Amino acid sequence: MYYLPNIITFLRILVALALPFIADNLFLPLYLFTGLTDFLDGWLARKMNWTTPLGAWLDSVADHIFFASVTVKVIEIFTVPLFILKGALLILLIRCLSYVIGYFRFHQFTSLHTYLNKLTGGLLFISPIILFFLPIHLLGSLLLFVATLSAFEELLIVLTFPKIDRNVPTFFKRK
Repeated sequence: MYYLPNIITFLRILVALALPFIADNLFLPLYLFTGLTDFLDGWLARKMNWTTPLGAWLDSVADHIFFASVTVKVIEIFTVPLFILKGALLILLIRCLSYVIGYFRFHQFTSLHTYLNKLTGGLLFISPIILFFLPIHLLGSLLLFVATLSAFEELLIVLTFPKIDRNVPTFFKRK
């Protein structure tokens, strides 16, 4: 049972990899499934005290694959304004810089579970639903703002903290 959260995360990775290739009518149910498994694996690992470095790493990898897959599908379905695409590219570059610096400083992948990263992930998760009520340029502006803050916070943590803790809540509150 100790590995159950990792098995759930691995299942999420497999489903996330399939998202860009599935029929549009299957997208929403599988999208919701991946979101629920993201919540479930983390909750289960913390609740049962089954957290592991591998599980934290797999969770981050699954989040990135999910984000990339959904981005591909959203670009396929919606007309995304150029400023959103450029902003997303800038955020991606900041995150890549953070990962490279983190790798050289700490010799490991440094995707962090900060409050801002969780907020960004939550907003990204509910964004397909919000798109039914809010124009894409407004939602995109909100997502870009929060994701930019999140990316810069993670970069600051990687640059300034003496050791890395993937579960650091925020730059302003060190464990």
